Amino acid sequence: MGRRLIALGIAALLVTAACGGADDATVQSEDVAPSDAATSTSTTEPETIDTAAPDTVAPDTAATVAPDTAAADTAADTAVPYTAVPDTAIPDTAVPDTASAETAGAGLPAECVAPPVTVVAQRIGSSPLGSDAFTVVDAVAVPIPIVPNPDGAVDATERATLAAATDLLGYSLVFGDSEIEGDGAVFFQFDPTTPDTLRGLVSIYPPTGVPFAAGDVVTYGEVQGLSIPLPTVGMDLSAFDADTNTYLNDPTGQVTVLGVNDDALCLDVDLTWTVDQPDDNTLTIRGVFTGRVLDRSTIVVLG
Repeated sequence: MGRRLIALGIAALLVTAACGGADDATVQSEDVAPSDAATSTSTTEPETIDTAAPDTVAPDTAATVAPDTAAADTAADTAVPYTAVPDTAIPDTAVPDTASAETAGAGLPAECVAPPVTVVAQRIGSSPLGSDAFTVVDAVAVPIPIVPNPDGAVDATERATLAAATDLLGYSLVFGDSEIEGDGAVFFQFDPTTPDTLRGLVSIYPPTGVPFAAGDVVTYGEVQGLSIPLPTVGMDLSAFDADTNTYLNDPTGQVTVLGVNDDALCLDVDLTWTVDQPDDNTLTIRGVFTGRVLDRSTIVVLG
């Protein structure tokens, strides 16, 4: 738990956390179809005028036979290409559309592909970790309710009601190189529990107190309109039971919200942060991450 808070640069804020059980935690300052192929062309039967033969008088037999033969030849020539087109066009156009529908998720752009995906998640320096071709096997997004309380008038009962109803949410997107099990309501529960596995974290909070929407770009700063300092961006990458990361200065880069709904969160991440401990390292997380949205966190930003 300490690692996650320090990684997000708000460890000092834990001091003001309200007392309560694990299921009811309040953190005053928590980081908290394809287009139809032209199949109708196969039915374009050449119009025949062969009925002329029985009705016409016999003198001009050659004249009547010639047109009839030419019409038949034309029919053979034109029917072949028209029947061939649907056979090749239908499979080619249907496959890409079906694939994108399976991977993108409702309401998300095509680049929001569900794991597995390859990204950059790498700590470079004296204690290297991760890779510039890191395979994200699974990812989840934990919504974190934000309840502004500048005058301190919101009590515990109101807090729970407001936290359940608010549209003002931060998100912690947790990703890993192994399956993420469970549906824990706090992102600390997703620390790696198996040796040689990694967990990464990207957290974002709405800078202006307006709920996130597709197209929003988040850079490091503080959320406006709160009585407490709440960073807009956080990140971390850690190995099983092995890392207690702390960071220097502020992370650089940005996070773009490509899509967000009740089922999934999609972020285009490009962040770098200088690592204080372990010494002489730099952490970079870069790529498009799509995670399924879990239940709201029991951690509530109240401030």
